[in-house]
Formats: sequence, C-alpha cells, structure tokens
Amino acid sequence: MSIVVSLSLLSGIVLGLRFNVRSVFALCLVVMVGGIGAALGGFAAVGDAALFAVSVTVALQVGYFVSMVIGAMHLAETPNETTTARNEAREGFEMPRM
Repeated sequence: MSIVVSLSLLSGIVLGLRFNVRSVFALCLVVMVGGIGAALGGFAAVGDAALFAVSVTVALQVGYFVSMVIGAMHLAETPNETTTARNEAREGFEMPRM
C-alpha cells in the first residue's frame, strides 16, 4: 500500500505542475468511486477499501500542494539578465503612447 501512496504522491505533483485543480478533483473522485466499487463488489473489505481510497486521495492532494509550493519557489526567483535584455529589446518595438 505504501508503494501506491508514493505513486499517488508523485502523480499529485505531476498533476499540479501540468494541470489545474479540476483534474486533481476529478482523479480524487475516480479514486473514491473505485474504492466504493471495490467494497460493494466484494473485492476488498469495506475498511480496507475506505482506507485505501482515503490514503490515495490525501496523497494526491498533498502532492498537488507540494507542486504549488514548487511553483511558488520558481516565481520567487530573481530574474536573470537574459529576461531583462529581452524586455528592453521589446520596449523598442512598442508604439508611443498618446
């Protein structure tokens, strides 16, 4: 079960870096429905299915939160010289303001 939770954590990080929160919400919904289906189908005990679904959902959400922190750290970096040179070059092509 720890491998599945670790994979869910990594999946949450990837989803957070590439997609918006709706994709994480949809995946959490699919996991919960799958856990309910496994419990009702008799493939797993109700307690085991609930524990599995909740732990995977929490791992996905924690991974998404970690990806938001990674994105915030990326935004907090100081710009390098190439971006300022590009911005200065772009200003020369702008129309004068009236």
